[in-house]
Amino acid sequence: MFTITLLEPQIPQNTGNIGRLCGANNTPLEIVGNIGFKLTDRYLKRAGLDYWKFVDWKYREDLKQYMEELDPERIHLFTTKSTVSYTERQFVPGDYLIFGSETKGIPQEYLDLHHSRCCTIPMSNPGIRSLNLSSSVAISLYEALRQNL
Repeated sequence: MFTITLLEPQIPQNTGNIGRLCGANNTPLEIVGNIGFKLTDRYLKRAGLDYWKFVDWKYREDLKQYMEELDPERIHLFTTKSTVSYTERQFVPGDYLIFGSETKGIPQEYLDLHHSRCCTIPMSNPGIRSLNLSSSVAISLYEALRQNL
């Protein structure tokens, strides 16, 4: 129904948790670019437990090529640099929910290029910089699924 895309994730436990979430919801996961761990990392496996066999996932090495291949009308870029709440977005089956790395977020060039496709998860405490990546993916995926029940 949707695809979760992680751009250059750095923490294997987050990717493992997201893999498990995707497996539980039959949602494809695409991991793109320079990642901060090996895809065989024991932490990645531990976080996903023995569920990786249920996850439809792919690794794409070339971030630029990957982003160029996507239909700009089918993407949602999640960033703290947007004022548009994810709840204001309409998610349609076939859309890509795209998240940046835990340390840098989505590269600025893609935020600029796809400004109208950016959204955020609002937080009431300005002292908190951002939510955990796996929490953000879960919140967003379940909203997209809720909209399409």
